[in-house]
Formats: sequence, structure tokens, C-alpha cells
Amino acid sequence: MATNIISALGAGSGVDVKALAQGLVDVEKQPREDAINAKIDTQERRISGYSALMLSLGNVKTAFQKLNDLNDFNASTVVNSEPTIVSAVTTSAAVPGRHSVEVQRLASLQRDASNSFSSKTQSLNSGNAFSITLTLDGDAQNSIRVATATPQGIVDAINDSAQGVTAQLIDTGAANNPYKIVLAGPMGAEGTFSYTSDDASGTPRTDTLTFQAATATGTITVAGVSVDVTAGQTATEVAEAVRVALAASDFITGVSGRGIATGSSAGELDLTWVASDGSNPLFASSDPDSTGATVAATVSTAFVSGSAVSGLDLAETSLTSAADALVVINGLSVTRSSNVVDDVIPGVYLDLLSADVGNPAEITVRRDTAVIKENLNAVVTAYNDAMSDIAILKGERSDDPEDVYSGSLRGDSQVRRIEAQLRQMFMADSSTPGDNLTAFRDLGLDIDKTGVMSIDSTELDAALTDNFDDVVMLFSANTNNQTELGVANRGIAGDAVKAINDLIGTRGTIATQSAASKTRIVGYEAKLEELDTRMTALLARYTQQFSLMESLVGQTNSMRESLKSSFEGMMAMYTKK
Repeated sequence: MATNIISALGAGSGVDVKALAQGLVDVEKQPREDAINAKIDTQERRISGYSALMLSLGNVKTAFQKLNDLNDFNASTVVNSEPTIVSAVTTSAAVPGRHSVEVQRLASLQRDASNSFSSKTQSLNSGNAFSITLTLDGDAQNSIRVATATPQGIVDAINDSAQGVTAQLIDTGAANNPYKIVLAGPMGAEGTFSYTSDDASGTPRTDTLTFQAATATGTITVAGVSVDVTAGQTATEVAEAVRVALAASDFITGVSGRGIATGSSAGELDLTWVASDGSNPLFASSDPDSTGATVAATVSTAFVSGSAVSGLDLAETSLTSAADALVVINGLSVTRSSNVVDDVIPGVYLDLLSADVGNPAEITVRRDTAVIKENLNAVVTAYNDAMSDIAILKGERSDDPEDVYSGSLRGDSQVRRIEAQLRQMFMADSSTPGDNLTAFRDLGLDIDKTGVMSIDSTELDAALTDNFDDVVMLFSANTNNQTELGVANRGIAGDAVKAINDLIGTRGTIATQSAASKTRIVGYEAKLEELDTRMTALLARYTQQFSLMESLVGQTNSMRESLKSSFEGMMAMYTKK
């Protein structure tokens, strides 16, 4: 209760027993509570220190990761004498050298223009559907049905077929018949193409589809229509299921004249096309669920062609011809279907821009050591920063009580061990030494008396010029895409990346130490709760004891007043006599 009832009634000794009890408890509790809170604060600062240490080591790891692959040392620059003829770009696989590149012919694609049309919707073939067939590089493709007999309908049908040739309807701006269909084939000599048309005046084709029994439950696809089959269905049952599905599908109902009917033999269907489907209409089936209910198609009635569509010539004008690029690289003639050559000069991507016979471009690839030197100096900077951070964490550089990191890892043996391990990463011999160089220090690396690391630029330049392959071997072990698993020798950078990862990983040394501090904090917090429980009980006991004492003092005072009154009465009686 907030109010001291005994004092409020004016009884007792006059002492605030509640405050007295609380004071006695506080005197006993505060030192213990402060000691536990100090331990919690120390562990929290250690956790912050471990986080800072992981960040510093992570920066060193990131710097080393730019030196642990063979490709990290393949930076190069390219000098091109004829940038308007050929563009040259290097990749990480480029090697120094000089190359001659003579572009004798650029790759090109066939581009044809049709005869002219009055509008996009000009009626062709008397408005009746017809077919066209593409022959690409000598191979006839599936017939393309042109359902909408207009120039736009032809363009849409060709593009929807996705057979390698694209079509575009162009308004030339001519006063009369301004529209032309422009066809473009694939790039290169194999992109040569031609189209033929059929006005659908001939005899349509009929195919016999023969099905197999289903050995498993699943779905088959016939002419784009999905059909469910069940294990154990006979070939006849499978065929009937397909007939029902196709008969209800747009594949049949969407084209007047097409039909699907039961065949003359078990498991057979007769698929009747229309003349506008052409000589080789597209038909596809698949069994994605491996049901065994496969289908084979055979021609039972051959297609008889009609005539070419009147008023349609898709190749009236040849705009460009298909051709391969021809380029002479270092005396070797090379042909390509595109104007990109990226597999002749190692690590050099050539984009052919124009042909100029007799005027070769001189392509010079030079090693770019500036990037390598930048990365080497960056890893040294990361080391110095990490060592500076460690000194602060150990309380050697500053000891600011307001700084949560300063001195947060003072006296931690693991930190001293990590510090020594980090220095060893830089100063020890490489696990993959070269013929003339064995360690980072052979590139001019040194540490002064204050522990600051630096690289002598003159020695570094000499190493990169005279022993470049050794430098690569020292750091990367001449490998790419090194993993952080296993015990293989990875070179200075690869070994450092693995070692640091072992320190800062989720199961690493630092994470383990941080987890231990968190566990200690939990224990200390439990002790605080235990202390609070004990002090609450102690306060209750003190309050009860002092209340009893206050009651006794009150009784004594009451007796005193009673005796005093009696004595005063007796004195008054004697005085009157």
C-alpha cells in the first residue's frame, strides 16, 4: 500500500517502517543487481564487438575474392586500328596478343517483297481460304493455312506459324496499290527461303490415325487437344475417346470440311483435312504422361494440289540475299551465319560492322595490370583497417567508455588468435607457389614497426611484368570458381577466403563466441529475476516484522499513558487531603 496506515493513525513509534524496510532491502539488493547488470553490459558489448570483428573480416574476405580466381587476373584492354570495320571487346579469357581481322563480307538475310495490294484487306482467292508452303534452306515445312484471304491474313498466318520467316505489311506510300508484304528469313546462307501457294481447288488429304492401348493412366495430346486415358483401355477405346474429344474441339468444328471418324480397323481414326490445309498440314501428338497410348499417322488419301493463288507473288522483288559473313582472321578464312565472331580469338568478341577487302583491322590485346594492382592494394587496405578495428576492440587504440566497441573484446584470447591468423594469411608462403615467387612479400609486401602493411609499387610492377604467371599461381592456384569446401590448396586468396569464412560463418569461431555471450546474458537475466524474487520476499518479511514491532510499541505507549493517567489521579487525591 502507498500509505503507511500506522503512521497515518498517529500510533506507534513514529518511524516510517515501510520506508525503513524498503531501505534495508535496497541496501542489500542494489550491489548485487549492479554487479549482474555490469556483467550483462559486458556481454552485450562483447556481442557488439564480435559483430564489428565479423564485419571487418568480411571486408577482407570480399577484397580477397577479387583475387582468388584465374579470371580475376585476365583483365585486358584492346587497341583497334579500324573501329568502323569491326568492334572488338575482350572478356576475362582474353590473352595478350596481336591479331589481323579482314572483313570481306557481312552476313545478311534474304528479304523479299511481294506484289502490291490496294489495302490490307484486299480479297484474295475470291475470299476463300488457301495454303502457302515455306521451303527453308531446301527443306519444305508444314503447310500454312491462310483462313483470312487478305494480305494481312497472310502476314498473320506466316508469323503465327513460327517457321523462321517473318512477315510485315508495309505501306509504301504509292498512289495506287501501296501495300506490300515484306518477308525476312534467318540470318546467314542457310536462311534462303521460298514460298508456294495453293488455291485449295485440288483434293484434300486424309490421314489414318492408329492408336495403341493405354498401359498407364494419364493424358495424351492429339492435334493440340488433351485427352484423358485410363490404364487398361484398349486401342479401340483410346481411339473413341480421341474421336469424341476432337469432334467437339475447335480443331474440327472451327474449319468447315474437316472431319474425324472411326476407321475401318480397331484403334483407327480417319482424319479428313480440307484442301486449304495444303499438302503437309501440321499434325502433332504427344504422350507426356507415358500412358503407352501412342498414335501413328499414315496418309490414306493423298493431297492433290490445285493452282497457285491468282494475284499473289510473295517474291516479286528480291531486296537482299542470304549470305554468311566471311572474315579472314590471322590468315584463316572463317564463315559465320551472323556478324558476330566470338570463338576464334580467345576471349575476344568481334562484331563485324562493314566489309573492307584488303584493309584488315589490327586488334591488339594488352594485359591490364592496373585492375590487378588496384585489387592487391585494396586487400592490403582491408587488412590495415581490420587490424585497426581489432586494436580498438582490444582497447589498445582508444578506451572511450561511451564507445560500445572500444575495449569490448579486451582480454579475449580468441581475438588475439584471429589477429595472428589474419597476419599469417598475408605473410605466409602461398600453398601454390610459382617458379620464382613464393609469397605475397615477393611482390613488395611489407609491414612497418607500427604494424601497418604496404606494397612497394616498384617491386609490384616488376613482379607483374617479369613473373605474371607466378603472381596468378600464388593467389588463385590457376583455378576458377573455387569452393570453400574441402582441403585443396587454393593459393593465398583462395585459402584466405576459406579461412575467413570458417571464422565468420554461422558455425564459425566468432559466431560461437557471440552465441556463448548471448547464453550468458540469458543466465544473468535469470539471476536478476531470482534476485528480484528474493528481495520481494525479504521486503515482505521486514514489513511484517516492523509492523509487529510498531504494534508492540503502540501497546507500550498506550500502557504508559494509562499508567500516567492513573498516577496523576492518585496524586490528585492525596493532594486534596
